[in-house]
Amino acid sequence: MRIRFFGSISKNGFLRSILVLMTGSVLAAAIRALATPVLTRLYSQEAMGAYSYLISISSIFMGIVNFRYDISIVTDSEEKHVFPLIKLSLLIGLAVTIISSLVFTGIFIYNGKPFYWPILFFFNLLAYSIVNVLTAYNNRNKEYRVISSVGVFRRGTQYGLAILLGLIFPYSICLLIPYVFGEFMGISRQLKPLKPHLQTVREAKPSKIRDVAKLHWKQAFFSLPALLANSLSYSLITIFIGQLFGMSTVGLYSISLTLLGIPLGLIGGNVAKVFMQKASSEFANSGSYSHAFKRTFFLLFSVAVPMLIVLLFFAEPLCSFILGKEWAVAGTFIKILAPMFAVRFITSALSPAFTIVKKQQLDLILQLLFLASNLISFFVSKVYGFDANGFLKMISILFTVSYSLYLFFIYYYSRKNFKTA
Repeated sequence: MRIRFFGSISKNGFLRSILVLMTGSVLAAAIRALATPVLTRLYSQEAMGAYSYLISISSIFMGIVNFRYDISIVTDSEEKHVFPLIKLSLLIGLAVTIISSLVFTGIFIYNGKPFYWPILFFFNLLAYSIVNVLTAYNNRNKEYRVISSVGVFRRGTQYGLAILLGLIFPYSICLLIPYVFGEFMGISRQLKPLKPHLQTVREAKPSKIRDVAKLHWKQAFFSLPALLANSLSYSLITIFIGQLFGMSTVGLYSISLTLLGIPLGLIGGNVAKVFMQKASSEFANSGSYSHAFKRTFFLLFSVAVPMLIVLLFFAEPLCSFILGKEWAVAGTFIKILAPMFAVRFITSALSPAFTIVKKQQLDLILQLLFLASNLISFFVSKVYGFDANGFLKMISILFTVSYSLYLFFIYYYSRKNFKTA
């Protein structure tokens, strides 16, 4: 039976791809799980809060620094477009990194932030711009072992250095430097499959770059604003908590996000990569992605429900036991946010569907719902004096409704055949 089970996986490209990615993610999640209790005992809530605050600002640009043209590296059916897309994505990434860093340097100085924030912000954004492109190329070529191993290497570097530095100097800078440094780890490994084609990338003519930019213009005009709205929605939660309740509460919230993010990173992110590749291939051949949608949805649903039940009943005692009694409030935050994260877990992995069917306009409209939910929660909490629990309850309810609507449209388009429409 065991031999038959593993034999069926080896013949099933979909499951095999997810298994390879999950192997690395399990190891990365294990590193995070083992390191987090150590970090909460080395660093104060304020230090964790300041670290999360800057990373949240950087994360706004994580998925959009290449104007989303990196996604087209995976989805474009023409091999001749790939290398001009790579060059376009890298050039845009460098430009966005420089311009954004100059803008935020002024903002950081004006708000009296530490001198090292602009420097770390620049290098963090630069790493994102390079890694996005290389991961897309690896994904296109089904190099899931590369993606998997690099993820483990990065997390090990980040958490290992943070612990070592925390033993000597437990301040936020000793969390920030390892994080940024770790983002650059593994780039040479990801670059290796592309090295034979680097000359082709460098020699891509401006006319070819303009052609692929025009071909995938919806990425920049619709997909980018949609993801920006989504990134802002989550990063602004951290920023608003800092404004309303202080850095100590940001630290507690950041730990709850770290723990809630484990299943997203462990399963959801990897499933999304495979879904995007499989759904793109199915859509190119048949004009539909219904088969990929069904398989992916039921896989995610079977994980989301048990995960939600565990979080609702055990989040508070587990946080108190694992992280220390002073971090017990993080368990309360997790319990409040668990329903929203369960729906997000499913929806986020399926979100590439809008790019595949070229419905980025609708994606943008739906993503604006998250931003609106965030702003409504902030202003209502500020006017009525809600505590952190009240603010997060509003976030959880409004985001759950928005994600459910988002999922409905992904399902709706999965039932259509665009070749016969």
